[in-house]
Amino acid sequence: MRSLARPPTKTMKLATTLAKNTAETPMLLMIGGGGHARVLQEVLREAGHELGGYVAPSEAGLALASSEEVGQLERITDEQALALDPESVLLINGLGSTGDLSLRASVFEKFKAAGFNFLQTSAQTAYVSESASLLEGVQVMHKAVVNPTALLYENVIVNTGAIVEHNNVIGAHSHVSIGAVLAGNVTVGERTHIGANATILQGVKIGSNCIIGAGAVVLNDVSDGHVAIGVPAVAKKRG
Repeated sequence: MRSLARPPTKTMKLATTLAKNTAETPMLLMIGGGGHARVLQEVLREAGHELGGYVAPSEAGLALASSEEVGQLERITDEQALALDPESVLLINGLGSTGDLSLRASVFEKFKAAGFNFLQTSAQTAYVSESASLLEGVQVMHKAVVNPTALLYENVIVNTGAIVEHNNVIGAHSHVSIGAVLAGNVTVGERTHIGANATILQGVKIGSNCIIGAGAVVLNDVSDGHVAIGVPAVAKKRG
């Protein structure tokens, strides 16, 4: 299981955040246009920000609302987005997860390699401790809680009503789904999906590329590449 040691710096709030809109404010571009993207769009609106467009291969499954500023949102492809000046736009990763995080992770990494930045987003009803560390692209949704000294690596989702307790470490591109509860001192690897209403007990270590089933109660460590389901959860190698 990969170690996710804390960086030596005390504060890691390095992700790009938005101040008030100005002429120099980058245009906000959503990657994806489905359900998770729509929720993020409303989180942004509540903070006074509107999308300038979205990135998707087609309009299939579009759930985004029209912009109050520009009307119908313009769609561009990945190739068109990658041709933009990275300093002129700020990206929001609107790709969600139902277990497979590979697409969300690969899109993030592709645009980062091209010099783009991703917005760190916290809903107004979320609670994020001042001593928690959230890296670039982290998304904390409505009524979620991130408690003291938690460390969330790049592109993590803490979804609606989830609780990430003190001293948790959540690896890059992982998803803590709706209503999940991670007790204190839990470690989660990269690209791991914690299912809705799952409970991870204190001090448990979950590896990378794992799936924790909805409603599971995890009492023991779970190795890389395993699925854990049930109460108490039983782990088996992913097929």
